[in-house]
Amino acid sequence: MRRLLLVAFGVSIGLISSPRDARSQMMYPGGYGGYGMSQWGADPGAGYMAGLGSYARGQGVYAVEKAKADAINLDTMIKWNKALRVRQRALREDQRKEDARREAAREARVENREFLDGTTLNDVLMQILDSDPGVAKSARVKAPLSAAAIREIPFEWDSEAVTICIDQMTGAGSLPPLLMDPRYLAERQALRDAVEPALREDAKGEVSAETRRRIVDAVAAFRGSFVKNASDFAPDFQEAQDYFTTLASLTRLLNDPSLKAFLAQLDDGRERTVGDLVAFMNSFNLRFGAPTSERQIEIYRRLLPALKQIRDASVAATTPPASAPDRTGADLQTAAKAAFKGMSWDQLEAHSRAK
Repeated sequence: MRRLLLVAFGVSIGLISSPRDARSQMMYPGGYGGYGMSQWGADPGAGYMAGLGSYARGQGVYAVEKAKADAINLDTMIKWNKALRVRQRALREDQRKEDARREAAREARVENREFLDGTTLNDVLMQILDSDPGVAKSARVKAPLSAAAIREIPFEWDSEAVTICIDQMTGAGSLPPLLMDPRYLAERQALRDAVEPALREDAKGEVSAETRRRIVDAVAAFRGSFVKNASDFAPDFQEAQDYFTTLASLTRLLNDPSLKAFLAQLDDGRERTVGDLVAFMNSFNLRFGAPTSERQIEIYRRLLPALKQIRDASVAATTPPASAPDRTGADLQTAAKAAFKGMSWDQLEAHSRAK
């Protein structure tokens, strides 16, 4: 009996002390499809390949998770961009509406300001004169206008273009060759000295009667010296004579004293019309000035519809040829020479004495 116990005890000790199988150590099943997974830990090559496989599986899991994250991020960004664009469009639309509102308010202020400074009426008057240069049709309009209303209109001389034309015609290189003779140096300088104040005055308002008279006197003195020293048979004699009559005629458009005489005639009791007003303003080169009283503003308000009616009728009846703007003033100088070359100096002198 004792012998059997010793044998059993020895076998137990042997089992405990014997080496354990690799599968028992790693706690893995004995093989995976016959590919030798039971060799992990025992074969370094098999362990390395197994490690690569594990890494690859980890990479695959990471790639899947990253793709999911990227999809989530892309979807989020798409939603963000859409929301951003929608908001931007809304803000731009709000800005356009605000700009339109401000523009409408600005236009209303400009319209009111232009009405109050005479610009609106002057624009309509210019359109009438453009489509009816001779005022033949416009002058026949019988819309009544009282003499008292005409006297209260704050007329201004529309003289800027004329003043600049005179300045250009008296500048160096613009005079006829005969008048560039050295003997007329003093006369040329006196003429320039008389014209320059007219430019400054016109830039601020209108040319004064005194400045206009200085130019008239300078032109007359220059012409007197020329007639005294030049020969009637000189080739350019008539050109010089035409130059003086043109310059004198233009100067009379700056501030014509006969305007007062015309306004005085309004007391003759005759009925006046808007057509008379248009013809009168065309003849004296006048424009509407800024009203300074409620009465003048009321006259302008009543006058504007009548002028627009004349304008619309004139434009409908006539299609004036389009012309390029006269940026240099050369066309105006040419037209002035053609318009006044037939005017005699004696006629101009008689006209001045009549005033």
